[in-house]
Amino acid sequence: MRFSLFGRHVTVDFLFTALLAFLLFCDEKGAAFAGLAAAFCHEMGHLVSMHFLGIPVKEFRFTPFGVAMVRKENRQVGYMQDALVSVSGPLTNLFLCVLCWMGGAGHTLFFQGNLLLALMNLLPVESFDGGQLLFSLLSSRFGVERAGRFVQWVSFFILIPLAACSFLILFRSRYNISLLLVTFYLAGLLLKQGRFF
Repeated sequence: MRFSLFGRHVTVDFLFTALLAFLLFCDEKGAAFAGLAAAFCHEMGHLVSMHFLGIPVKEFRFTPFGVAMVRKENRQVGYMQDALVSVSGPLTNLFLCVLCWMGGAGHTLFFQGNLLLALMNLLPVESFDGGQLLFSLLSSRFGVERAGRFVQWVSFFILIPLAACSFLILFRSRYNISLLLVTFYLAGLLLKQGRFF
């Protein structure tokens, strides 16, 4: 599905819609709504930082792997700007966690969703914010090619122990597949090799 919103193209993948519908249908405790609210705040953090850095967005793409903000081709972005945009999403989630904690809402699903989203996105895995942050910082010093190879190897070595732990938890618990799903998600991102916010 494609449409325009405030002069920006928006593309919504069918699998994104199907996954969203499935999560909301199975949501009995409100965890999906809290997670979606945390994800919205995360993306707004990226968007606000891009606005203040003068980075125009041409298109928003909603896919099962996340939300991609496609920049205009004629706008050159420096490595430090890219790093700031990458880290702004997780920092927004962590800031909201601090606000929740100070307001006595540290036990809520919204707090947990923001904390989980921040920690997961700070992993130095390709296509995650942490991977993009690492890539930007290394590219400014060692060049794009060497930085890309390094981030790919780091991503691979993070995925191996996660996969081992997820299968161990699955076999011991006989039903807990949450970490396994996260592992498959990370593997899908690595195979896709896209760069998402």
